[in-house]
Amino acid sequence: MPVENDIFSNKTSLKNINKNFVDLINVIQSIYESELLCSTESSEIKEISFEYLQEFNGSNQNQQIDLLSVIKDFEKLCLFLSLNPMSYECHYFIAELYQLALHSLAVRRHLTYYCEDILLKLCICYDDDLRFASLKIVSLLMNESQPVTKEKILYLNRICYECLYDFDIYYDYIKSCSIESRIIHLTKQDFNDLINRQCIRKDLEHEIVESIEELGGDVFIKMHRSPKDAYQNLCKEINNDWNRYWNLKPHEDPQLYFMKIQNISQLTLLFKTSDRLREDFQQISSDGKLILRKWIHQIPNEYRCFICNRQLNALSAYKLNPYSISDEKQLEDFINSKSFQDIILNIPYSHAVIDCLIDSINYQVTIIEINPFSKRSSSAKFSWIIDKNTLYNNYLMNQSVFIKL
Repeated sequence: MPVENDIFSNKTSLKNINKNFVDLINVIQSIYESELLCSTESSEIKEISFEYLQEFNGSNQNQQIDLLSVIKDFEKLCLFLSLNPMSYECHYFIAELYQLALHSLAVRRHLTYYCEDILLKLCICYDDDLRFASLKIVSLLMNESQPVTKEKILYLNRICYECLYDFDIYYDYIKSCSIESRIIHLTKQDFNDLINRQCIRKDLEHEIVESIEELGGDVFIKMHRSPKDAYQNLCKEINNDWNRYWNLKPHEDPQLYFMKIQNISQLTLLFKTSDRLREDFQQISSDGKLILRKWIHQIPNEYRCFICNRQLNALSAYKLNPYSISDEKQLEDFINSKSFQDIILNIPYSHAVIDCLIDSINYQVTIIEINPFSKRSSSAKFSWIIDKNTLYNNYLMNQSVFIKL
């Protein structure tokens, strides 16, 4: 994947795509006056290295302040940390930096000067632990009088990192090899009306109905996430009358078809009964997106791909009928082929988790969606903890994809 297609490598692009970064920078700079630390005359300019991190981590607070003051390229320091997330020294450095900022106003002012580098390098790092530790520093800079809570960090993670993987950002990149979709822009009031099953705007209703018809009459919906949690609540809401509300035949399993939408009434029922959609609604500040996707009646085998450092490192069966694979070796050769990787890596991310379909007969690839590279995305048959090195670096080490079918 060309570097120019990677949104993580371009600070200007990041700020244009995600306006939250600009808002957070403005908030931080409104709280503290930016002021760089003054280094002592005897201080030497330090090269950014593991030796520097070790010296910083082993020093007292006064020495750490002095060592922080002699770093003249803070962006380079942030980049070094983000590219070495397997290093204990990097994680320890961030933890020490947080403690230093917690107890020193001068350090908070210093970090305020560099808050853009922290947000646009460390807070989009592919390693959850390093990213969350960096977001903890951001939260401190936003309001040091309030305790840094798990809920606050998860919120910052959503508005800084996870939202970069929203469907409308990447759909144009995968459109030619994905499921036909429509993106409908909604106001906060529109979402509120849908969730509470109120009358929606006539022009909005017309747009939704028209989109459903254009997509063949059956669609799947999502916001940031899908309403796949709605089944139990939906059963109660419609009193298990699937024939009346969903037009299902007696032999059709509601658990397989409850997310298939044919009309506005079904759409609003899913909004009402899905906690995931409600949570997504609560996290949008103003306008948002409703995604309608063409319903696939017969889904081929589904796989989860793990991309990190612009390489396809690992692939796992996700929803698989093992009897449908006639030649496992041929499938593995295809996954390691240039033709497959050219499709999978044609995305605007250097790190991501991709769900795709691979037809077991003609090996046609369909990308379903792109998810954040994060423990909050399922690791399928891998483990984010046990298989960390595989998910992060396998292709670099072995020049092949680690496959679990």
